[in-house]
Amino acid sequence: MAIMKSRVIYFKMFLLLFLVAFPVTVNADMGPKPQITVIVKNPPEGEYYLDLLVKGECSYENLRMDEASCDRNKLALLESYNTDGWHPGLTKGTRIPMHGKLTGVKESDVMIHTFSYVGVPDDFKIIIITPKNQYLVSQEIHRDRFHYTVYYDYNTGEITTEKIAFSYIREFLLTCLPTLLIEGIVLLLFGFSLRKNLKPFLIINVLTQIFLTTSVGWMIQKEGHLSGYFILIPIEIIIFLVEMLAFSLLLKEYSKARRVIYAFTANLLSFLAGIFLLLWA
Repeated sequence: MAIMKSRVIYFKMFLLLFLVAFPVTVNADMGPKPQITVIVKNPPEGEYYLDLLVKGECSYENLRMDEASCDRNKLALLESYNTDGWHPGLTKGTRIPMHGKLTGVKESDVMIHTFSYVGVPDDFKIIIITPKNQYLVSQEIHRDRFHYTVYYDYNTGEITTEKIAFSYIREFLLTCLPTLLIEGIVLLLFGFSLRKNLKPFLIINVLTQIFLTTSVGWMIQKEGHLSGYFILIPIEIIIFLVEMLAFSLLLKEYSKARRVIYAFTANLLSFLAGIFLLLWA
């Protein structure tokens, strides 16, 4: 019974922290939307148009607001393209709405093209109308992440994407290193010897951070950051309980009550830091 009451208290505490950190505004179109970002390396000097080739119906005219300002020759080339069922999604339309622009945004030495909203395709090709009004068409690409980034080399036509394993490693380091620093400082402030407790301290934290990365990281990759925020709450509750139990048994100094209080305090601080990092990731 005491354990159940403690879990209810922890859940209410985390729910309150979550609502304070992320106030929810009700909106008819709320929630994360999928996104494809095309980063063009070695872009040309003149203006070019970039669209996503898709298959299926053309129910929504995604360029209605921008068509008046478009280059008529480039737009006509895009509108005339239809090969093996592939057509330009922005220019000719998609089955459900997709947002984007035919022109990109220059950032350093690359051009950034962003396509978003519910009509973002799972399978697509990149089509470019060059400054000299010629076609460039990429190989077929499969989107396997909610927010998908693809790199297109304008000179060679080479397509590269970020490896999922690299994303997980980056997320793990982004959360694990600050956690070790924060919880290590709290350990010292509670009077524990880092030398005597280094092994259980590292093992417990590394294992729980692997669990955090594989669960929350997977949700972010597949469903977006908002879903990651929601799953973070129950995952952190599990980590709180596991670490409080593990530290109470494995730390070598002071009473079990002190060890539990340390674990709770250290996790609370690293949890708040994790929310900050997740928000700005």
